[in-house]
Amino acid sequence: MVDLKTTFAGLELDTPLVVASAGITETVERLRKCQQHGAGAAVMKSWFEEEVSRKSPTPRFTVLRHDLGGEDTFTLMSYEQASEWDIERYAEEVRRAKAELSLKIIPSINGLTDEGWVAAAKAFEAAGADALELNTSCPHGSITFRGGAVEETIFHTVELVREAVSCPVIAKLSPMLTAPLTVAKRLEDLGVQGVTMFNRFTGLDIDPETEAPVLHGGYGGHGGPWSIQYPLRWISEVSPKLSLDIAASGGVANGVDVVKYLLAGATVVQTCTAVVMNGYPILRQLLDELTEWMAHKGYARVDEFRGKATSRIVGTYQVDRRHKAEACIGEGFGAPCKAACPAGVSAQSYVRLIAERRFRDAAALIRSKNPFQSVCGRVCYHPCEEACTRTALEGAVRIRALKRWVLDWARERYPLLEHLPEKAASTGKRIAIVGAGPAGLAAAHDLALRGHAPTVFEALPEAGGMLRTGIPLYRLPRELLDEEIAYCRALGVEIRCNSAIGKDVQLGDLLSDGFQAVLLTLGAHRGVALGIPGEDAAGVDYAVDFLRRLNLGEQVAHGSRVAVIGGGNTALDAARCLLREGAREVFLVYRRTRDEMPATDEEVRAAEAEGTHILYLAQPTEILAEDGRVSGVRCVGGYLGAPAPDGRRTPEQLPETEYLLKVDQVLLAVAQHPDTAALGSLEGLETRRNGVLVVDDAGATSREGVFAAGDAAGRPGSVIEAIAHGKRVALAIDGHLRGEPVSLPAAQPSRVDRSVHLRAALKRDPLPPLELSELSAAVRVQSYAEIELPLTEEQAVAEAQRCLACGCGVGCSQCVSVCVYEAIRTVGDKHEIDPEKCDGCGLCTHRCPNRNISMVPVGA
Repeated sequence: MVDLKTTFAGLELDTPLVVASAGITETVERLRKCQQHGAGAAVMKSWFEEEVSRKSPTPRFTVLRHDLGGEDTFTLMSYEQASEWDIERYAEEVRRAKAELSLKIIPSINGLTDEGWVAAAKAFEAAGADALELNTSCPHGSITFRGGAVEETIFHTVELVREAVSCPVIAKLSPMLTAPLTVAKRLEDLGVQGVTMFNRFTGLDIDPETEAPVLHGGYGGHGGPWSIQYPLRWISEVSPKLSLDIAASGGVANGVDVVKYLLAGATVVQTCTAVVMNGYPILRQLLDELTEWMAHKGYARVDEFRGKATSRIVGTYQVDRRHKAEACIGEGFGAPCKAACPAGVSAQSYVRLIAERRFRDAAALIRSKNPFQSVCGRVCYHPCEEACTRTALEGAVRIRALKRWVLDWARERYPLLEHLPEKAASTGKRIAIVGAGPAGLAAAHDLALRGHAPTVFEALPEAGGMLRTGIPLYRLPRELLDEEIAYCRALGVEIRCNSAIGKDVQLGDLLSDGFQAVLLTLGAHRGVALGIPGEDAAGVDYAVDFLRRLNLGEQVAHGSRVAVIGGGNTALDAARCLLREGAREVFLVYRRTRDEMPATDEEVRAAEAEGTHILYLAQPTEILAEDGRVSGVRCVGGYLGAPAPDGRRTPEQLPETEYLLKVDQVLLAVAQHPDTAALGSLEGLETRRNGVLVVDDAGATSREGVFAAGDAAGRPGSVIEAIAHGKRVALAIDGHLRGEPVSLPAAQPSRVDRSVHLRAALKRDPLPPLELSELSAAVRVQSYAEIELPLTEEQAVAEAQRCLACGCGVGCSQCVSVCVYEAIRTVGDKHEIDPEKCDGCGLCTHRCPNRNISMVPVGA
């Protein structure tokens, strides 16, 4: 059971918390609130002999906020003057307080003459004061600025009052003394029962606009969390050498600060600013936190730990100066944008480099991550932007547009094929990769960089997979794709087109033909039927087949009124291409609502702007034909029922809502699967019902030496997710070829706590995102020109400067900036500690906004 009772200046207090002299202690009503919330004593608002100081100006409070590199603190600057009362009225309030309250009442006196000091002391003692505090150093009229001998004035005043009264006397010391210990010792000799260490500093702030002092001249009192260290140090020095009691004062913000003062040897702890800023209930909070700490430590009474820290303060020559610790930066603690990227691309890093106009560095960093970065700068669904901290504020940073801009900038000045990265020495290991899509080529790229020799077998006449056959030209110019495929070839990736596995090359022959591993990355090129009557009619096709023929330059037939059935990006792409090919009307038929559409919002908005009619909650039940050719689609209205096992709500039909959509062509885009049956022999390969290969976390199939990635392994079908999985499986293959265990990256990488960055951003002026320019719908539907227009350099820099640099690594680099030993080196988009240079100072651990740096034993 914790007991907070203590003794101060001969007074028995229920708690060691004393409310300091201020407006919060002026009247009995305010003193009662101090008592109700647990204070053991209160020092009443000061009585001043000097009448001019009895009237406070308005306003008389201001809060000075300090932001140094994101570290926040504040100063409460006050010009609140003394009590308005004369001696008689003040004494009357003392008598009333003693009659109505149980907490100890300590009047505060600030005299101007010897007679004034003595008269007030006698009057207040006679009124029943439990003790008197002599306010010899009030910041609003400090003796420090009156030109006299400060310490001698204090001694003289105390001696006068001590002789005049018999009640306990407490001297409130100024923090602007040259030798607090000497002063305290002399006061002890003069017979005071306690000292308060310290009064507030007399301070000044200046308004640069008005070029004048803030708050009525230069005698404001300054208090706040910053002010605790000075009294804490002096109390720890004085308390072991004195027998009088000490009231600590300054900087109390929470219960931990109360604990600190008591550990330093304080008898009681005064608080003022905390109450002024938060109200009287904070007194109970301080006491509750003190009680919790004592219970946690096993202390029953305050006396058991008071002054305990003083014996642990060593002298200058006893300080352990050995180099025992060094900094260590945590792993994988990235910005939300990086954590959200399936491929782990550090968007923060290149965005901040753009903000600093380090365009070449930004492009180099992006290019190092995967071979299809220009592709991603056009077609990625940018999960990084959804995760961006600014999404919760004015809107996400336009990360994808910035990537596109800086890579286009670098393409003109530092051509990709002229700046190839270094490769590891040849291992002599060969890998066969089936499928030249994003997963296969990303894996081939990484394996080539690791010194292996990948050969990619592609059934189509050109490499690229879905990047070439599934994405329209208005989203992805072919010259960019061709350039990045050529880059893969330049790294040593062999690509054999018109080489279909199961037809031109047999899967079973690859492992016996000098390849040490096989990676299957067949794309989801096989459309899935609806399973309704009429799908065999002429004019019914799969959207994926339509797009493939169109993108490979083949002749494609299209109707006048076309229905595209589905709600994914393939469906949207097909619909938008049909309009460009000359279809008069295009209807997108989707059985759920817009919120459930797999297609991105921007694709849906663009399709609607171009003229695609989207029918939601429409369920096709039959495709009608006349003379063997499509004439319409019979649909029924629906609603969303209970969730299915996958979590998505099941479309249900509404009775009597059937209608006919008259069309002359239907494209099916409800799903796509990889055609693993085309592999021929699947001996030893376990597949699922939809043809997807069964793999483990590393992409290994049930057959030794055979791996799968991307669509073939059932992974999500976006470009960036295919690239990410190809890279992941390449890492596993590398370990397999070397016969070494491999550590795969976490599926859900750790990310920073965004709250600290949100709080910092809220203190700044709002910065809305850049409005991206694009061709009008009427213009763009006439061709396959890119829709989104490029940024200007100034637009790119301004938008990049919106980045809050939330995560660790390049882009934040706070640790690099503050390390005078240059012990933090940059490796890719990360920072590492150089133990040969780290001096163990520990500053970086405190300046890291994400608290991702710790001190560890040297050599750990």
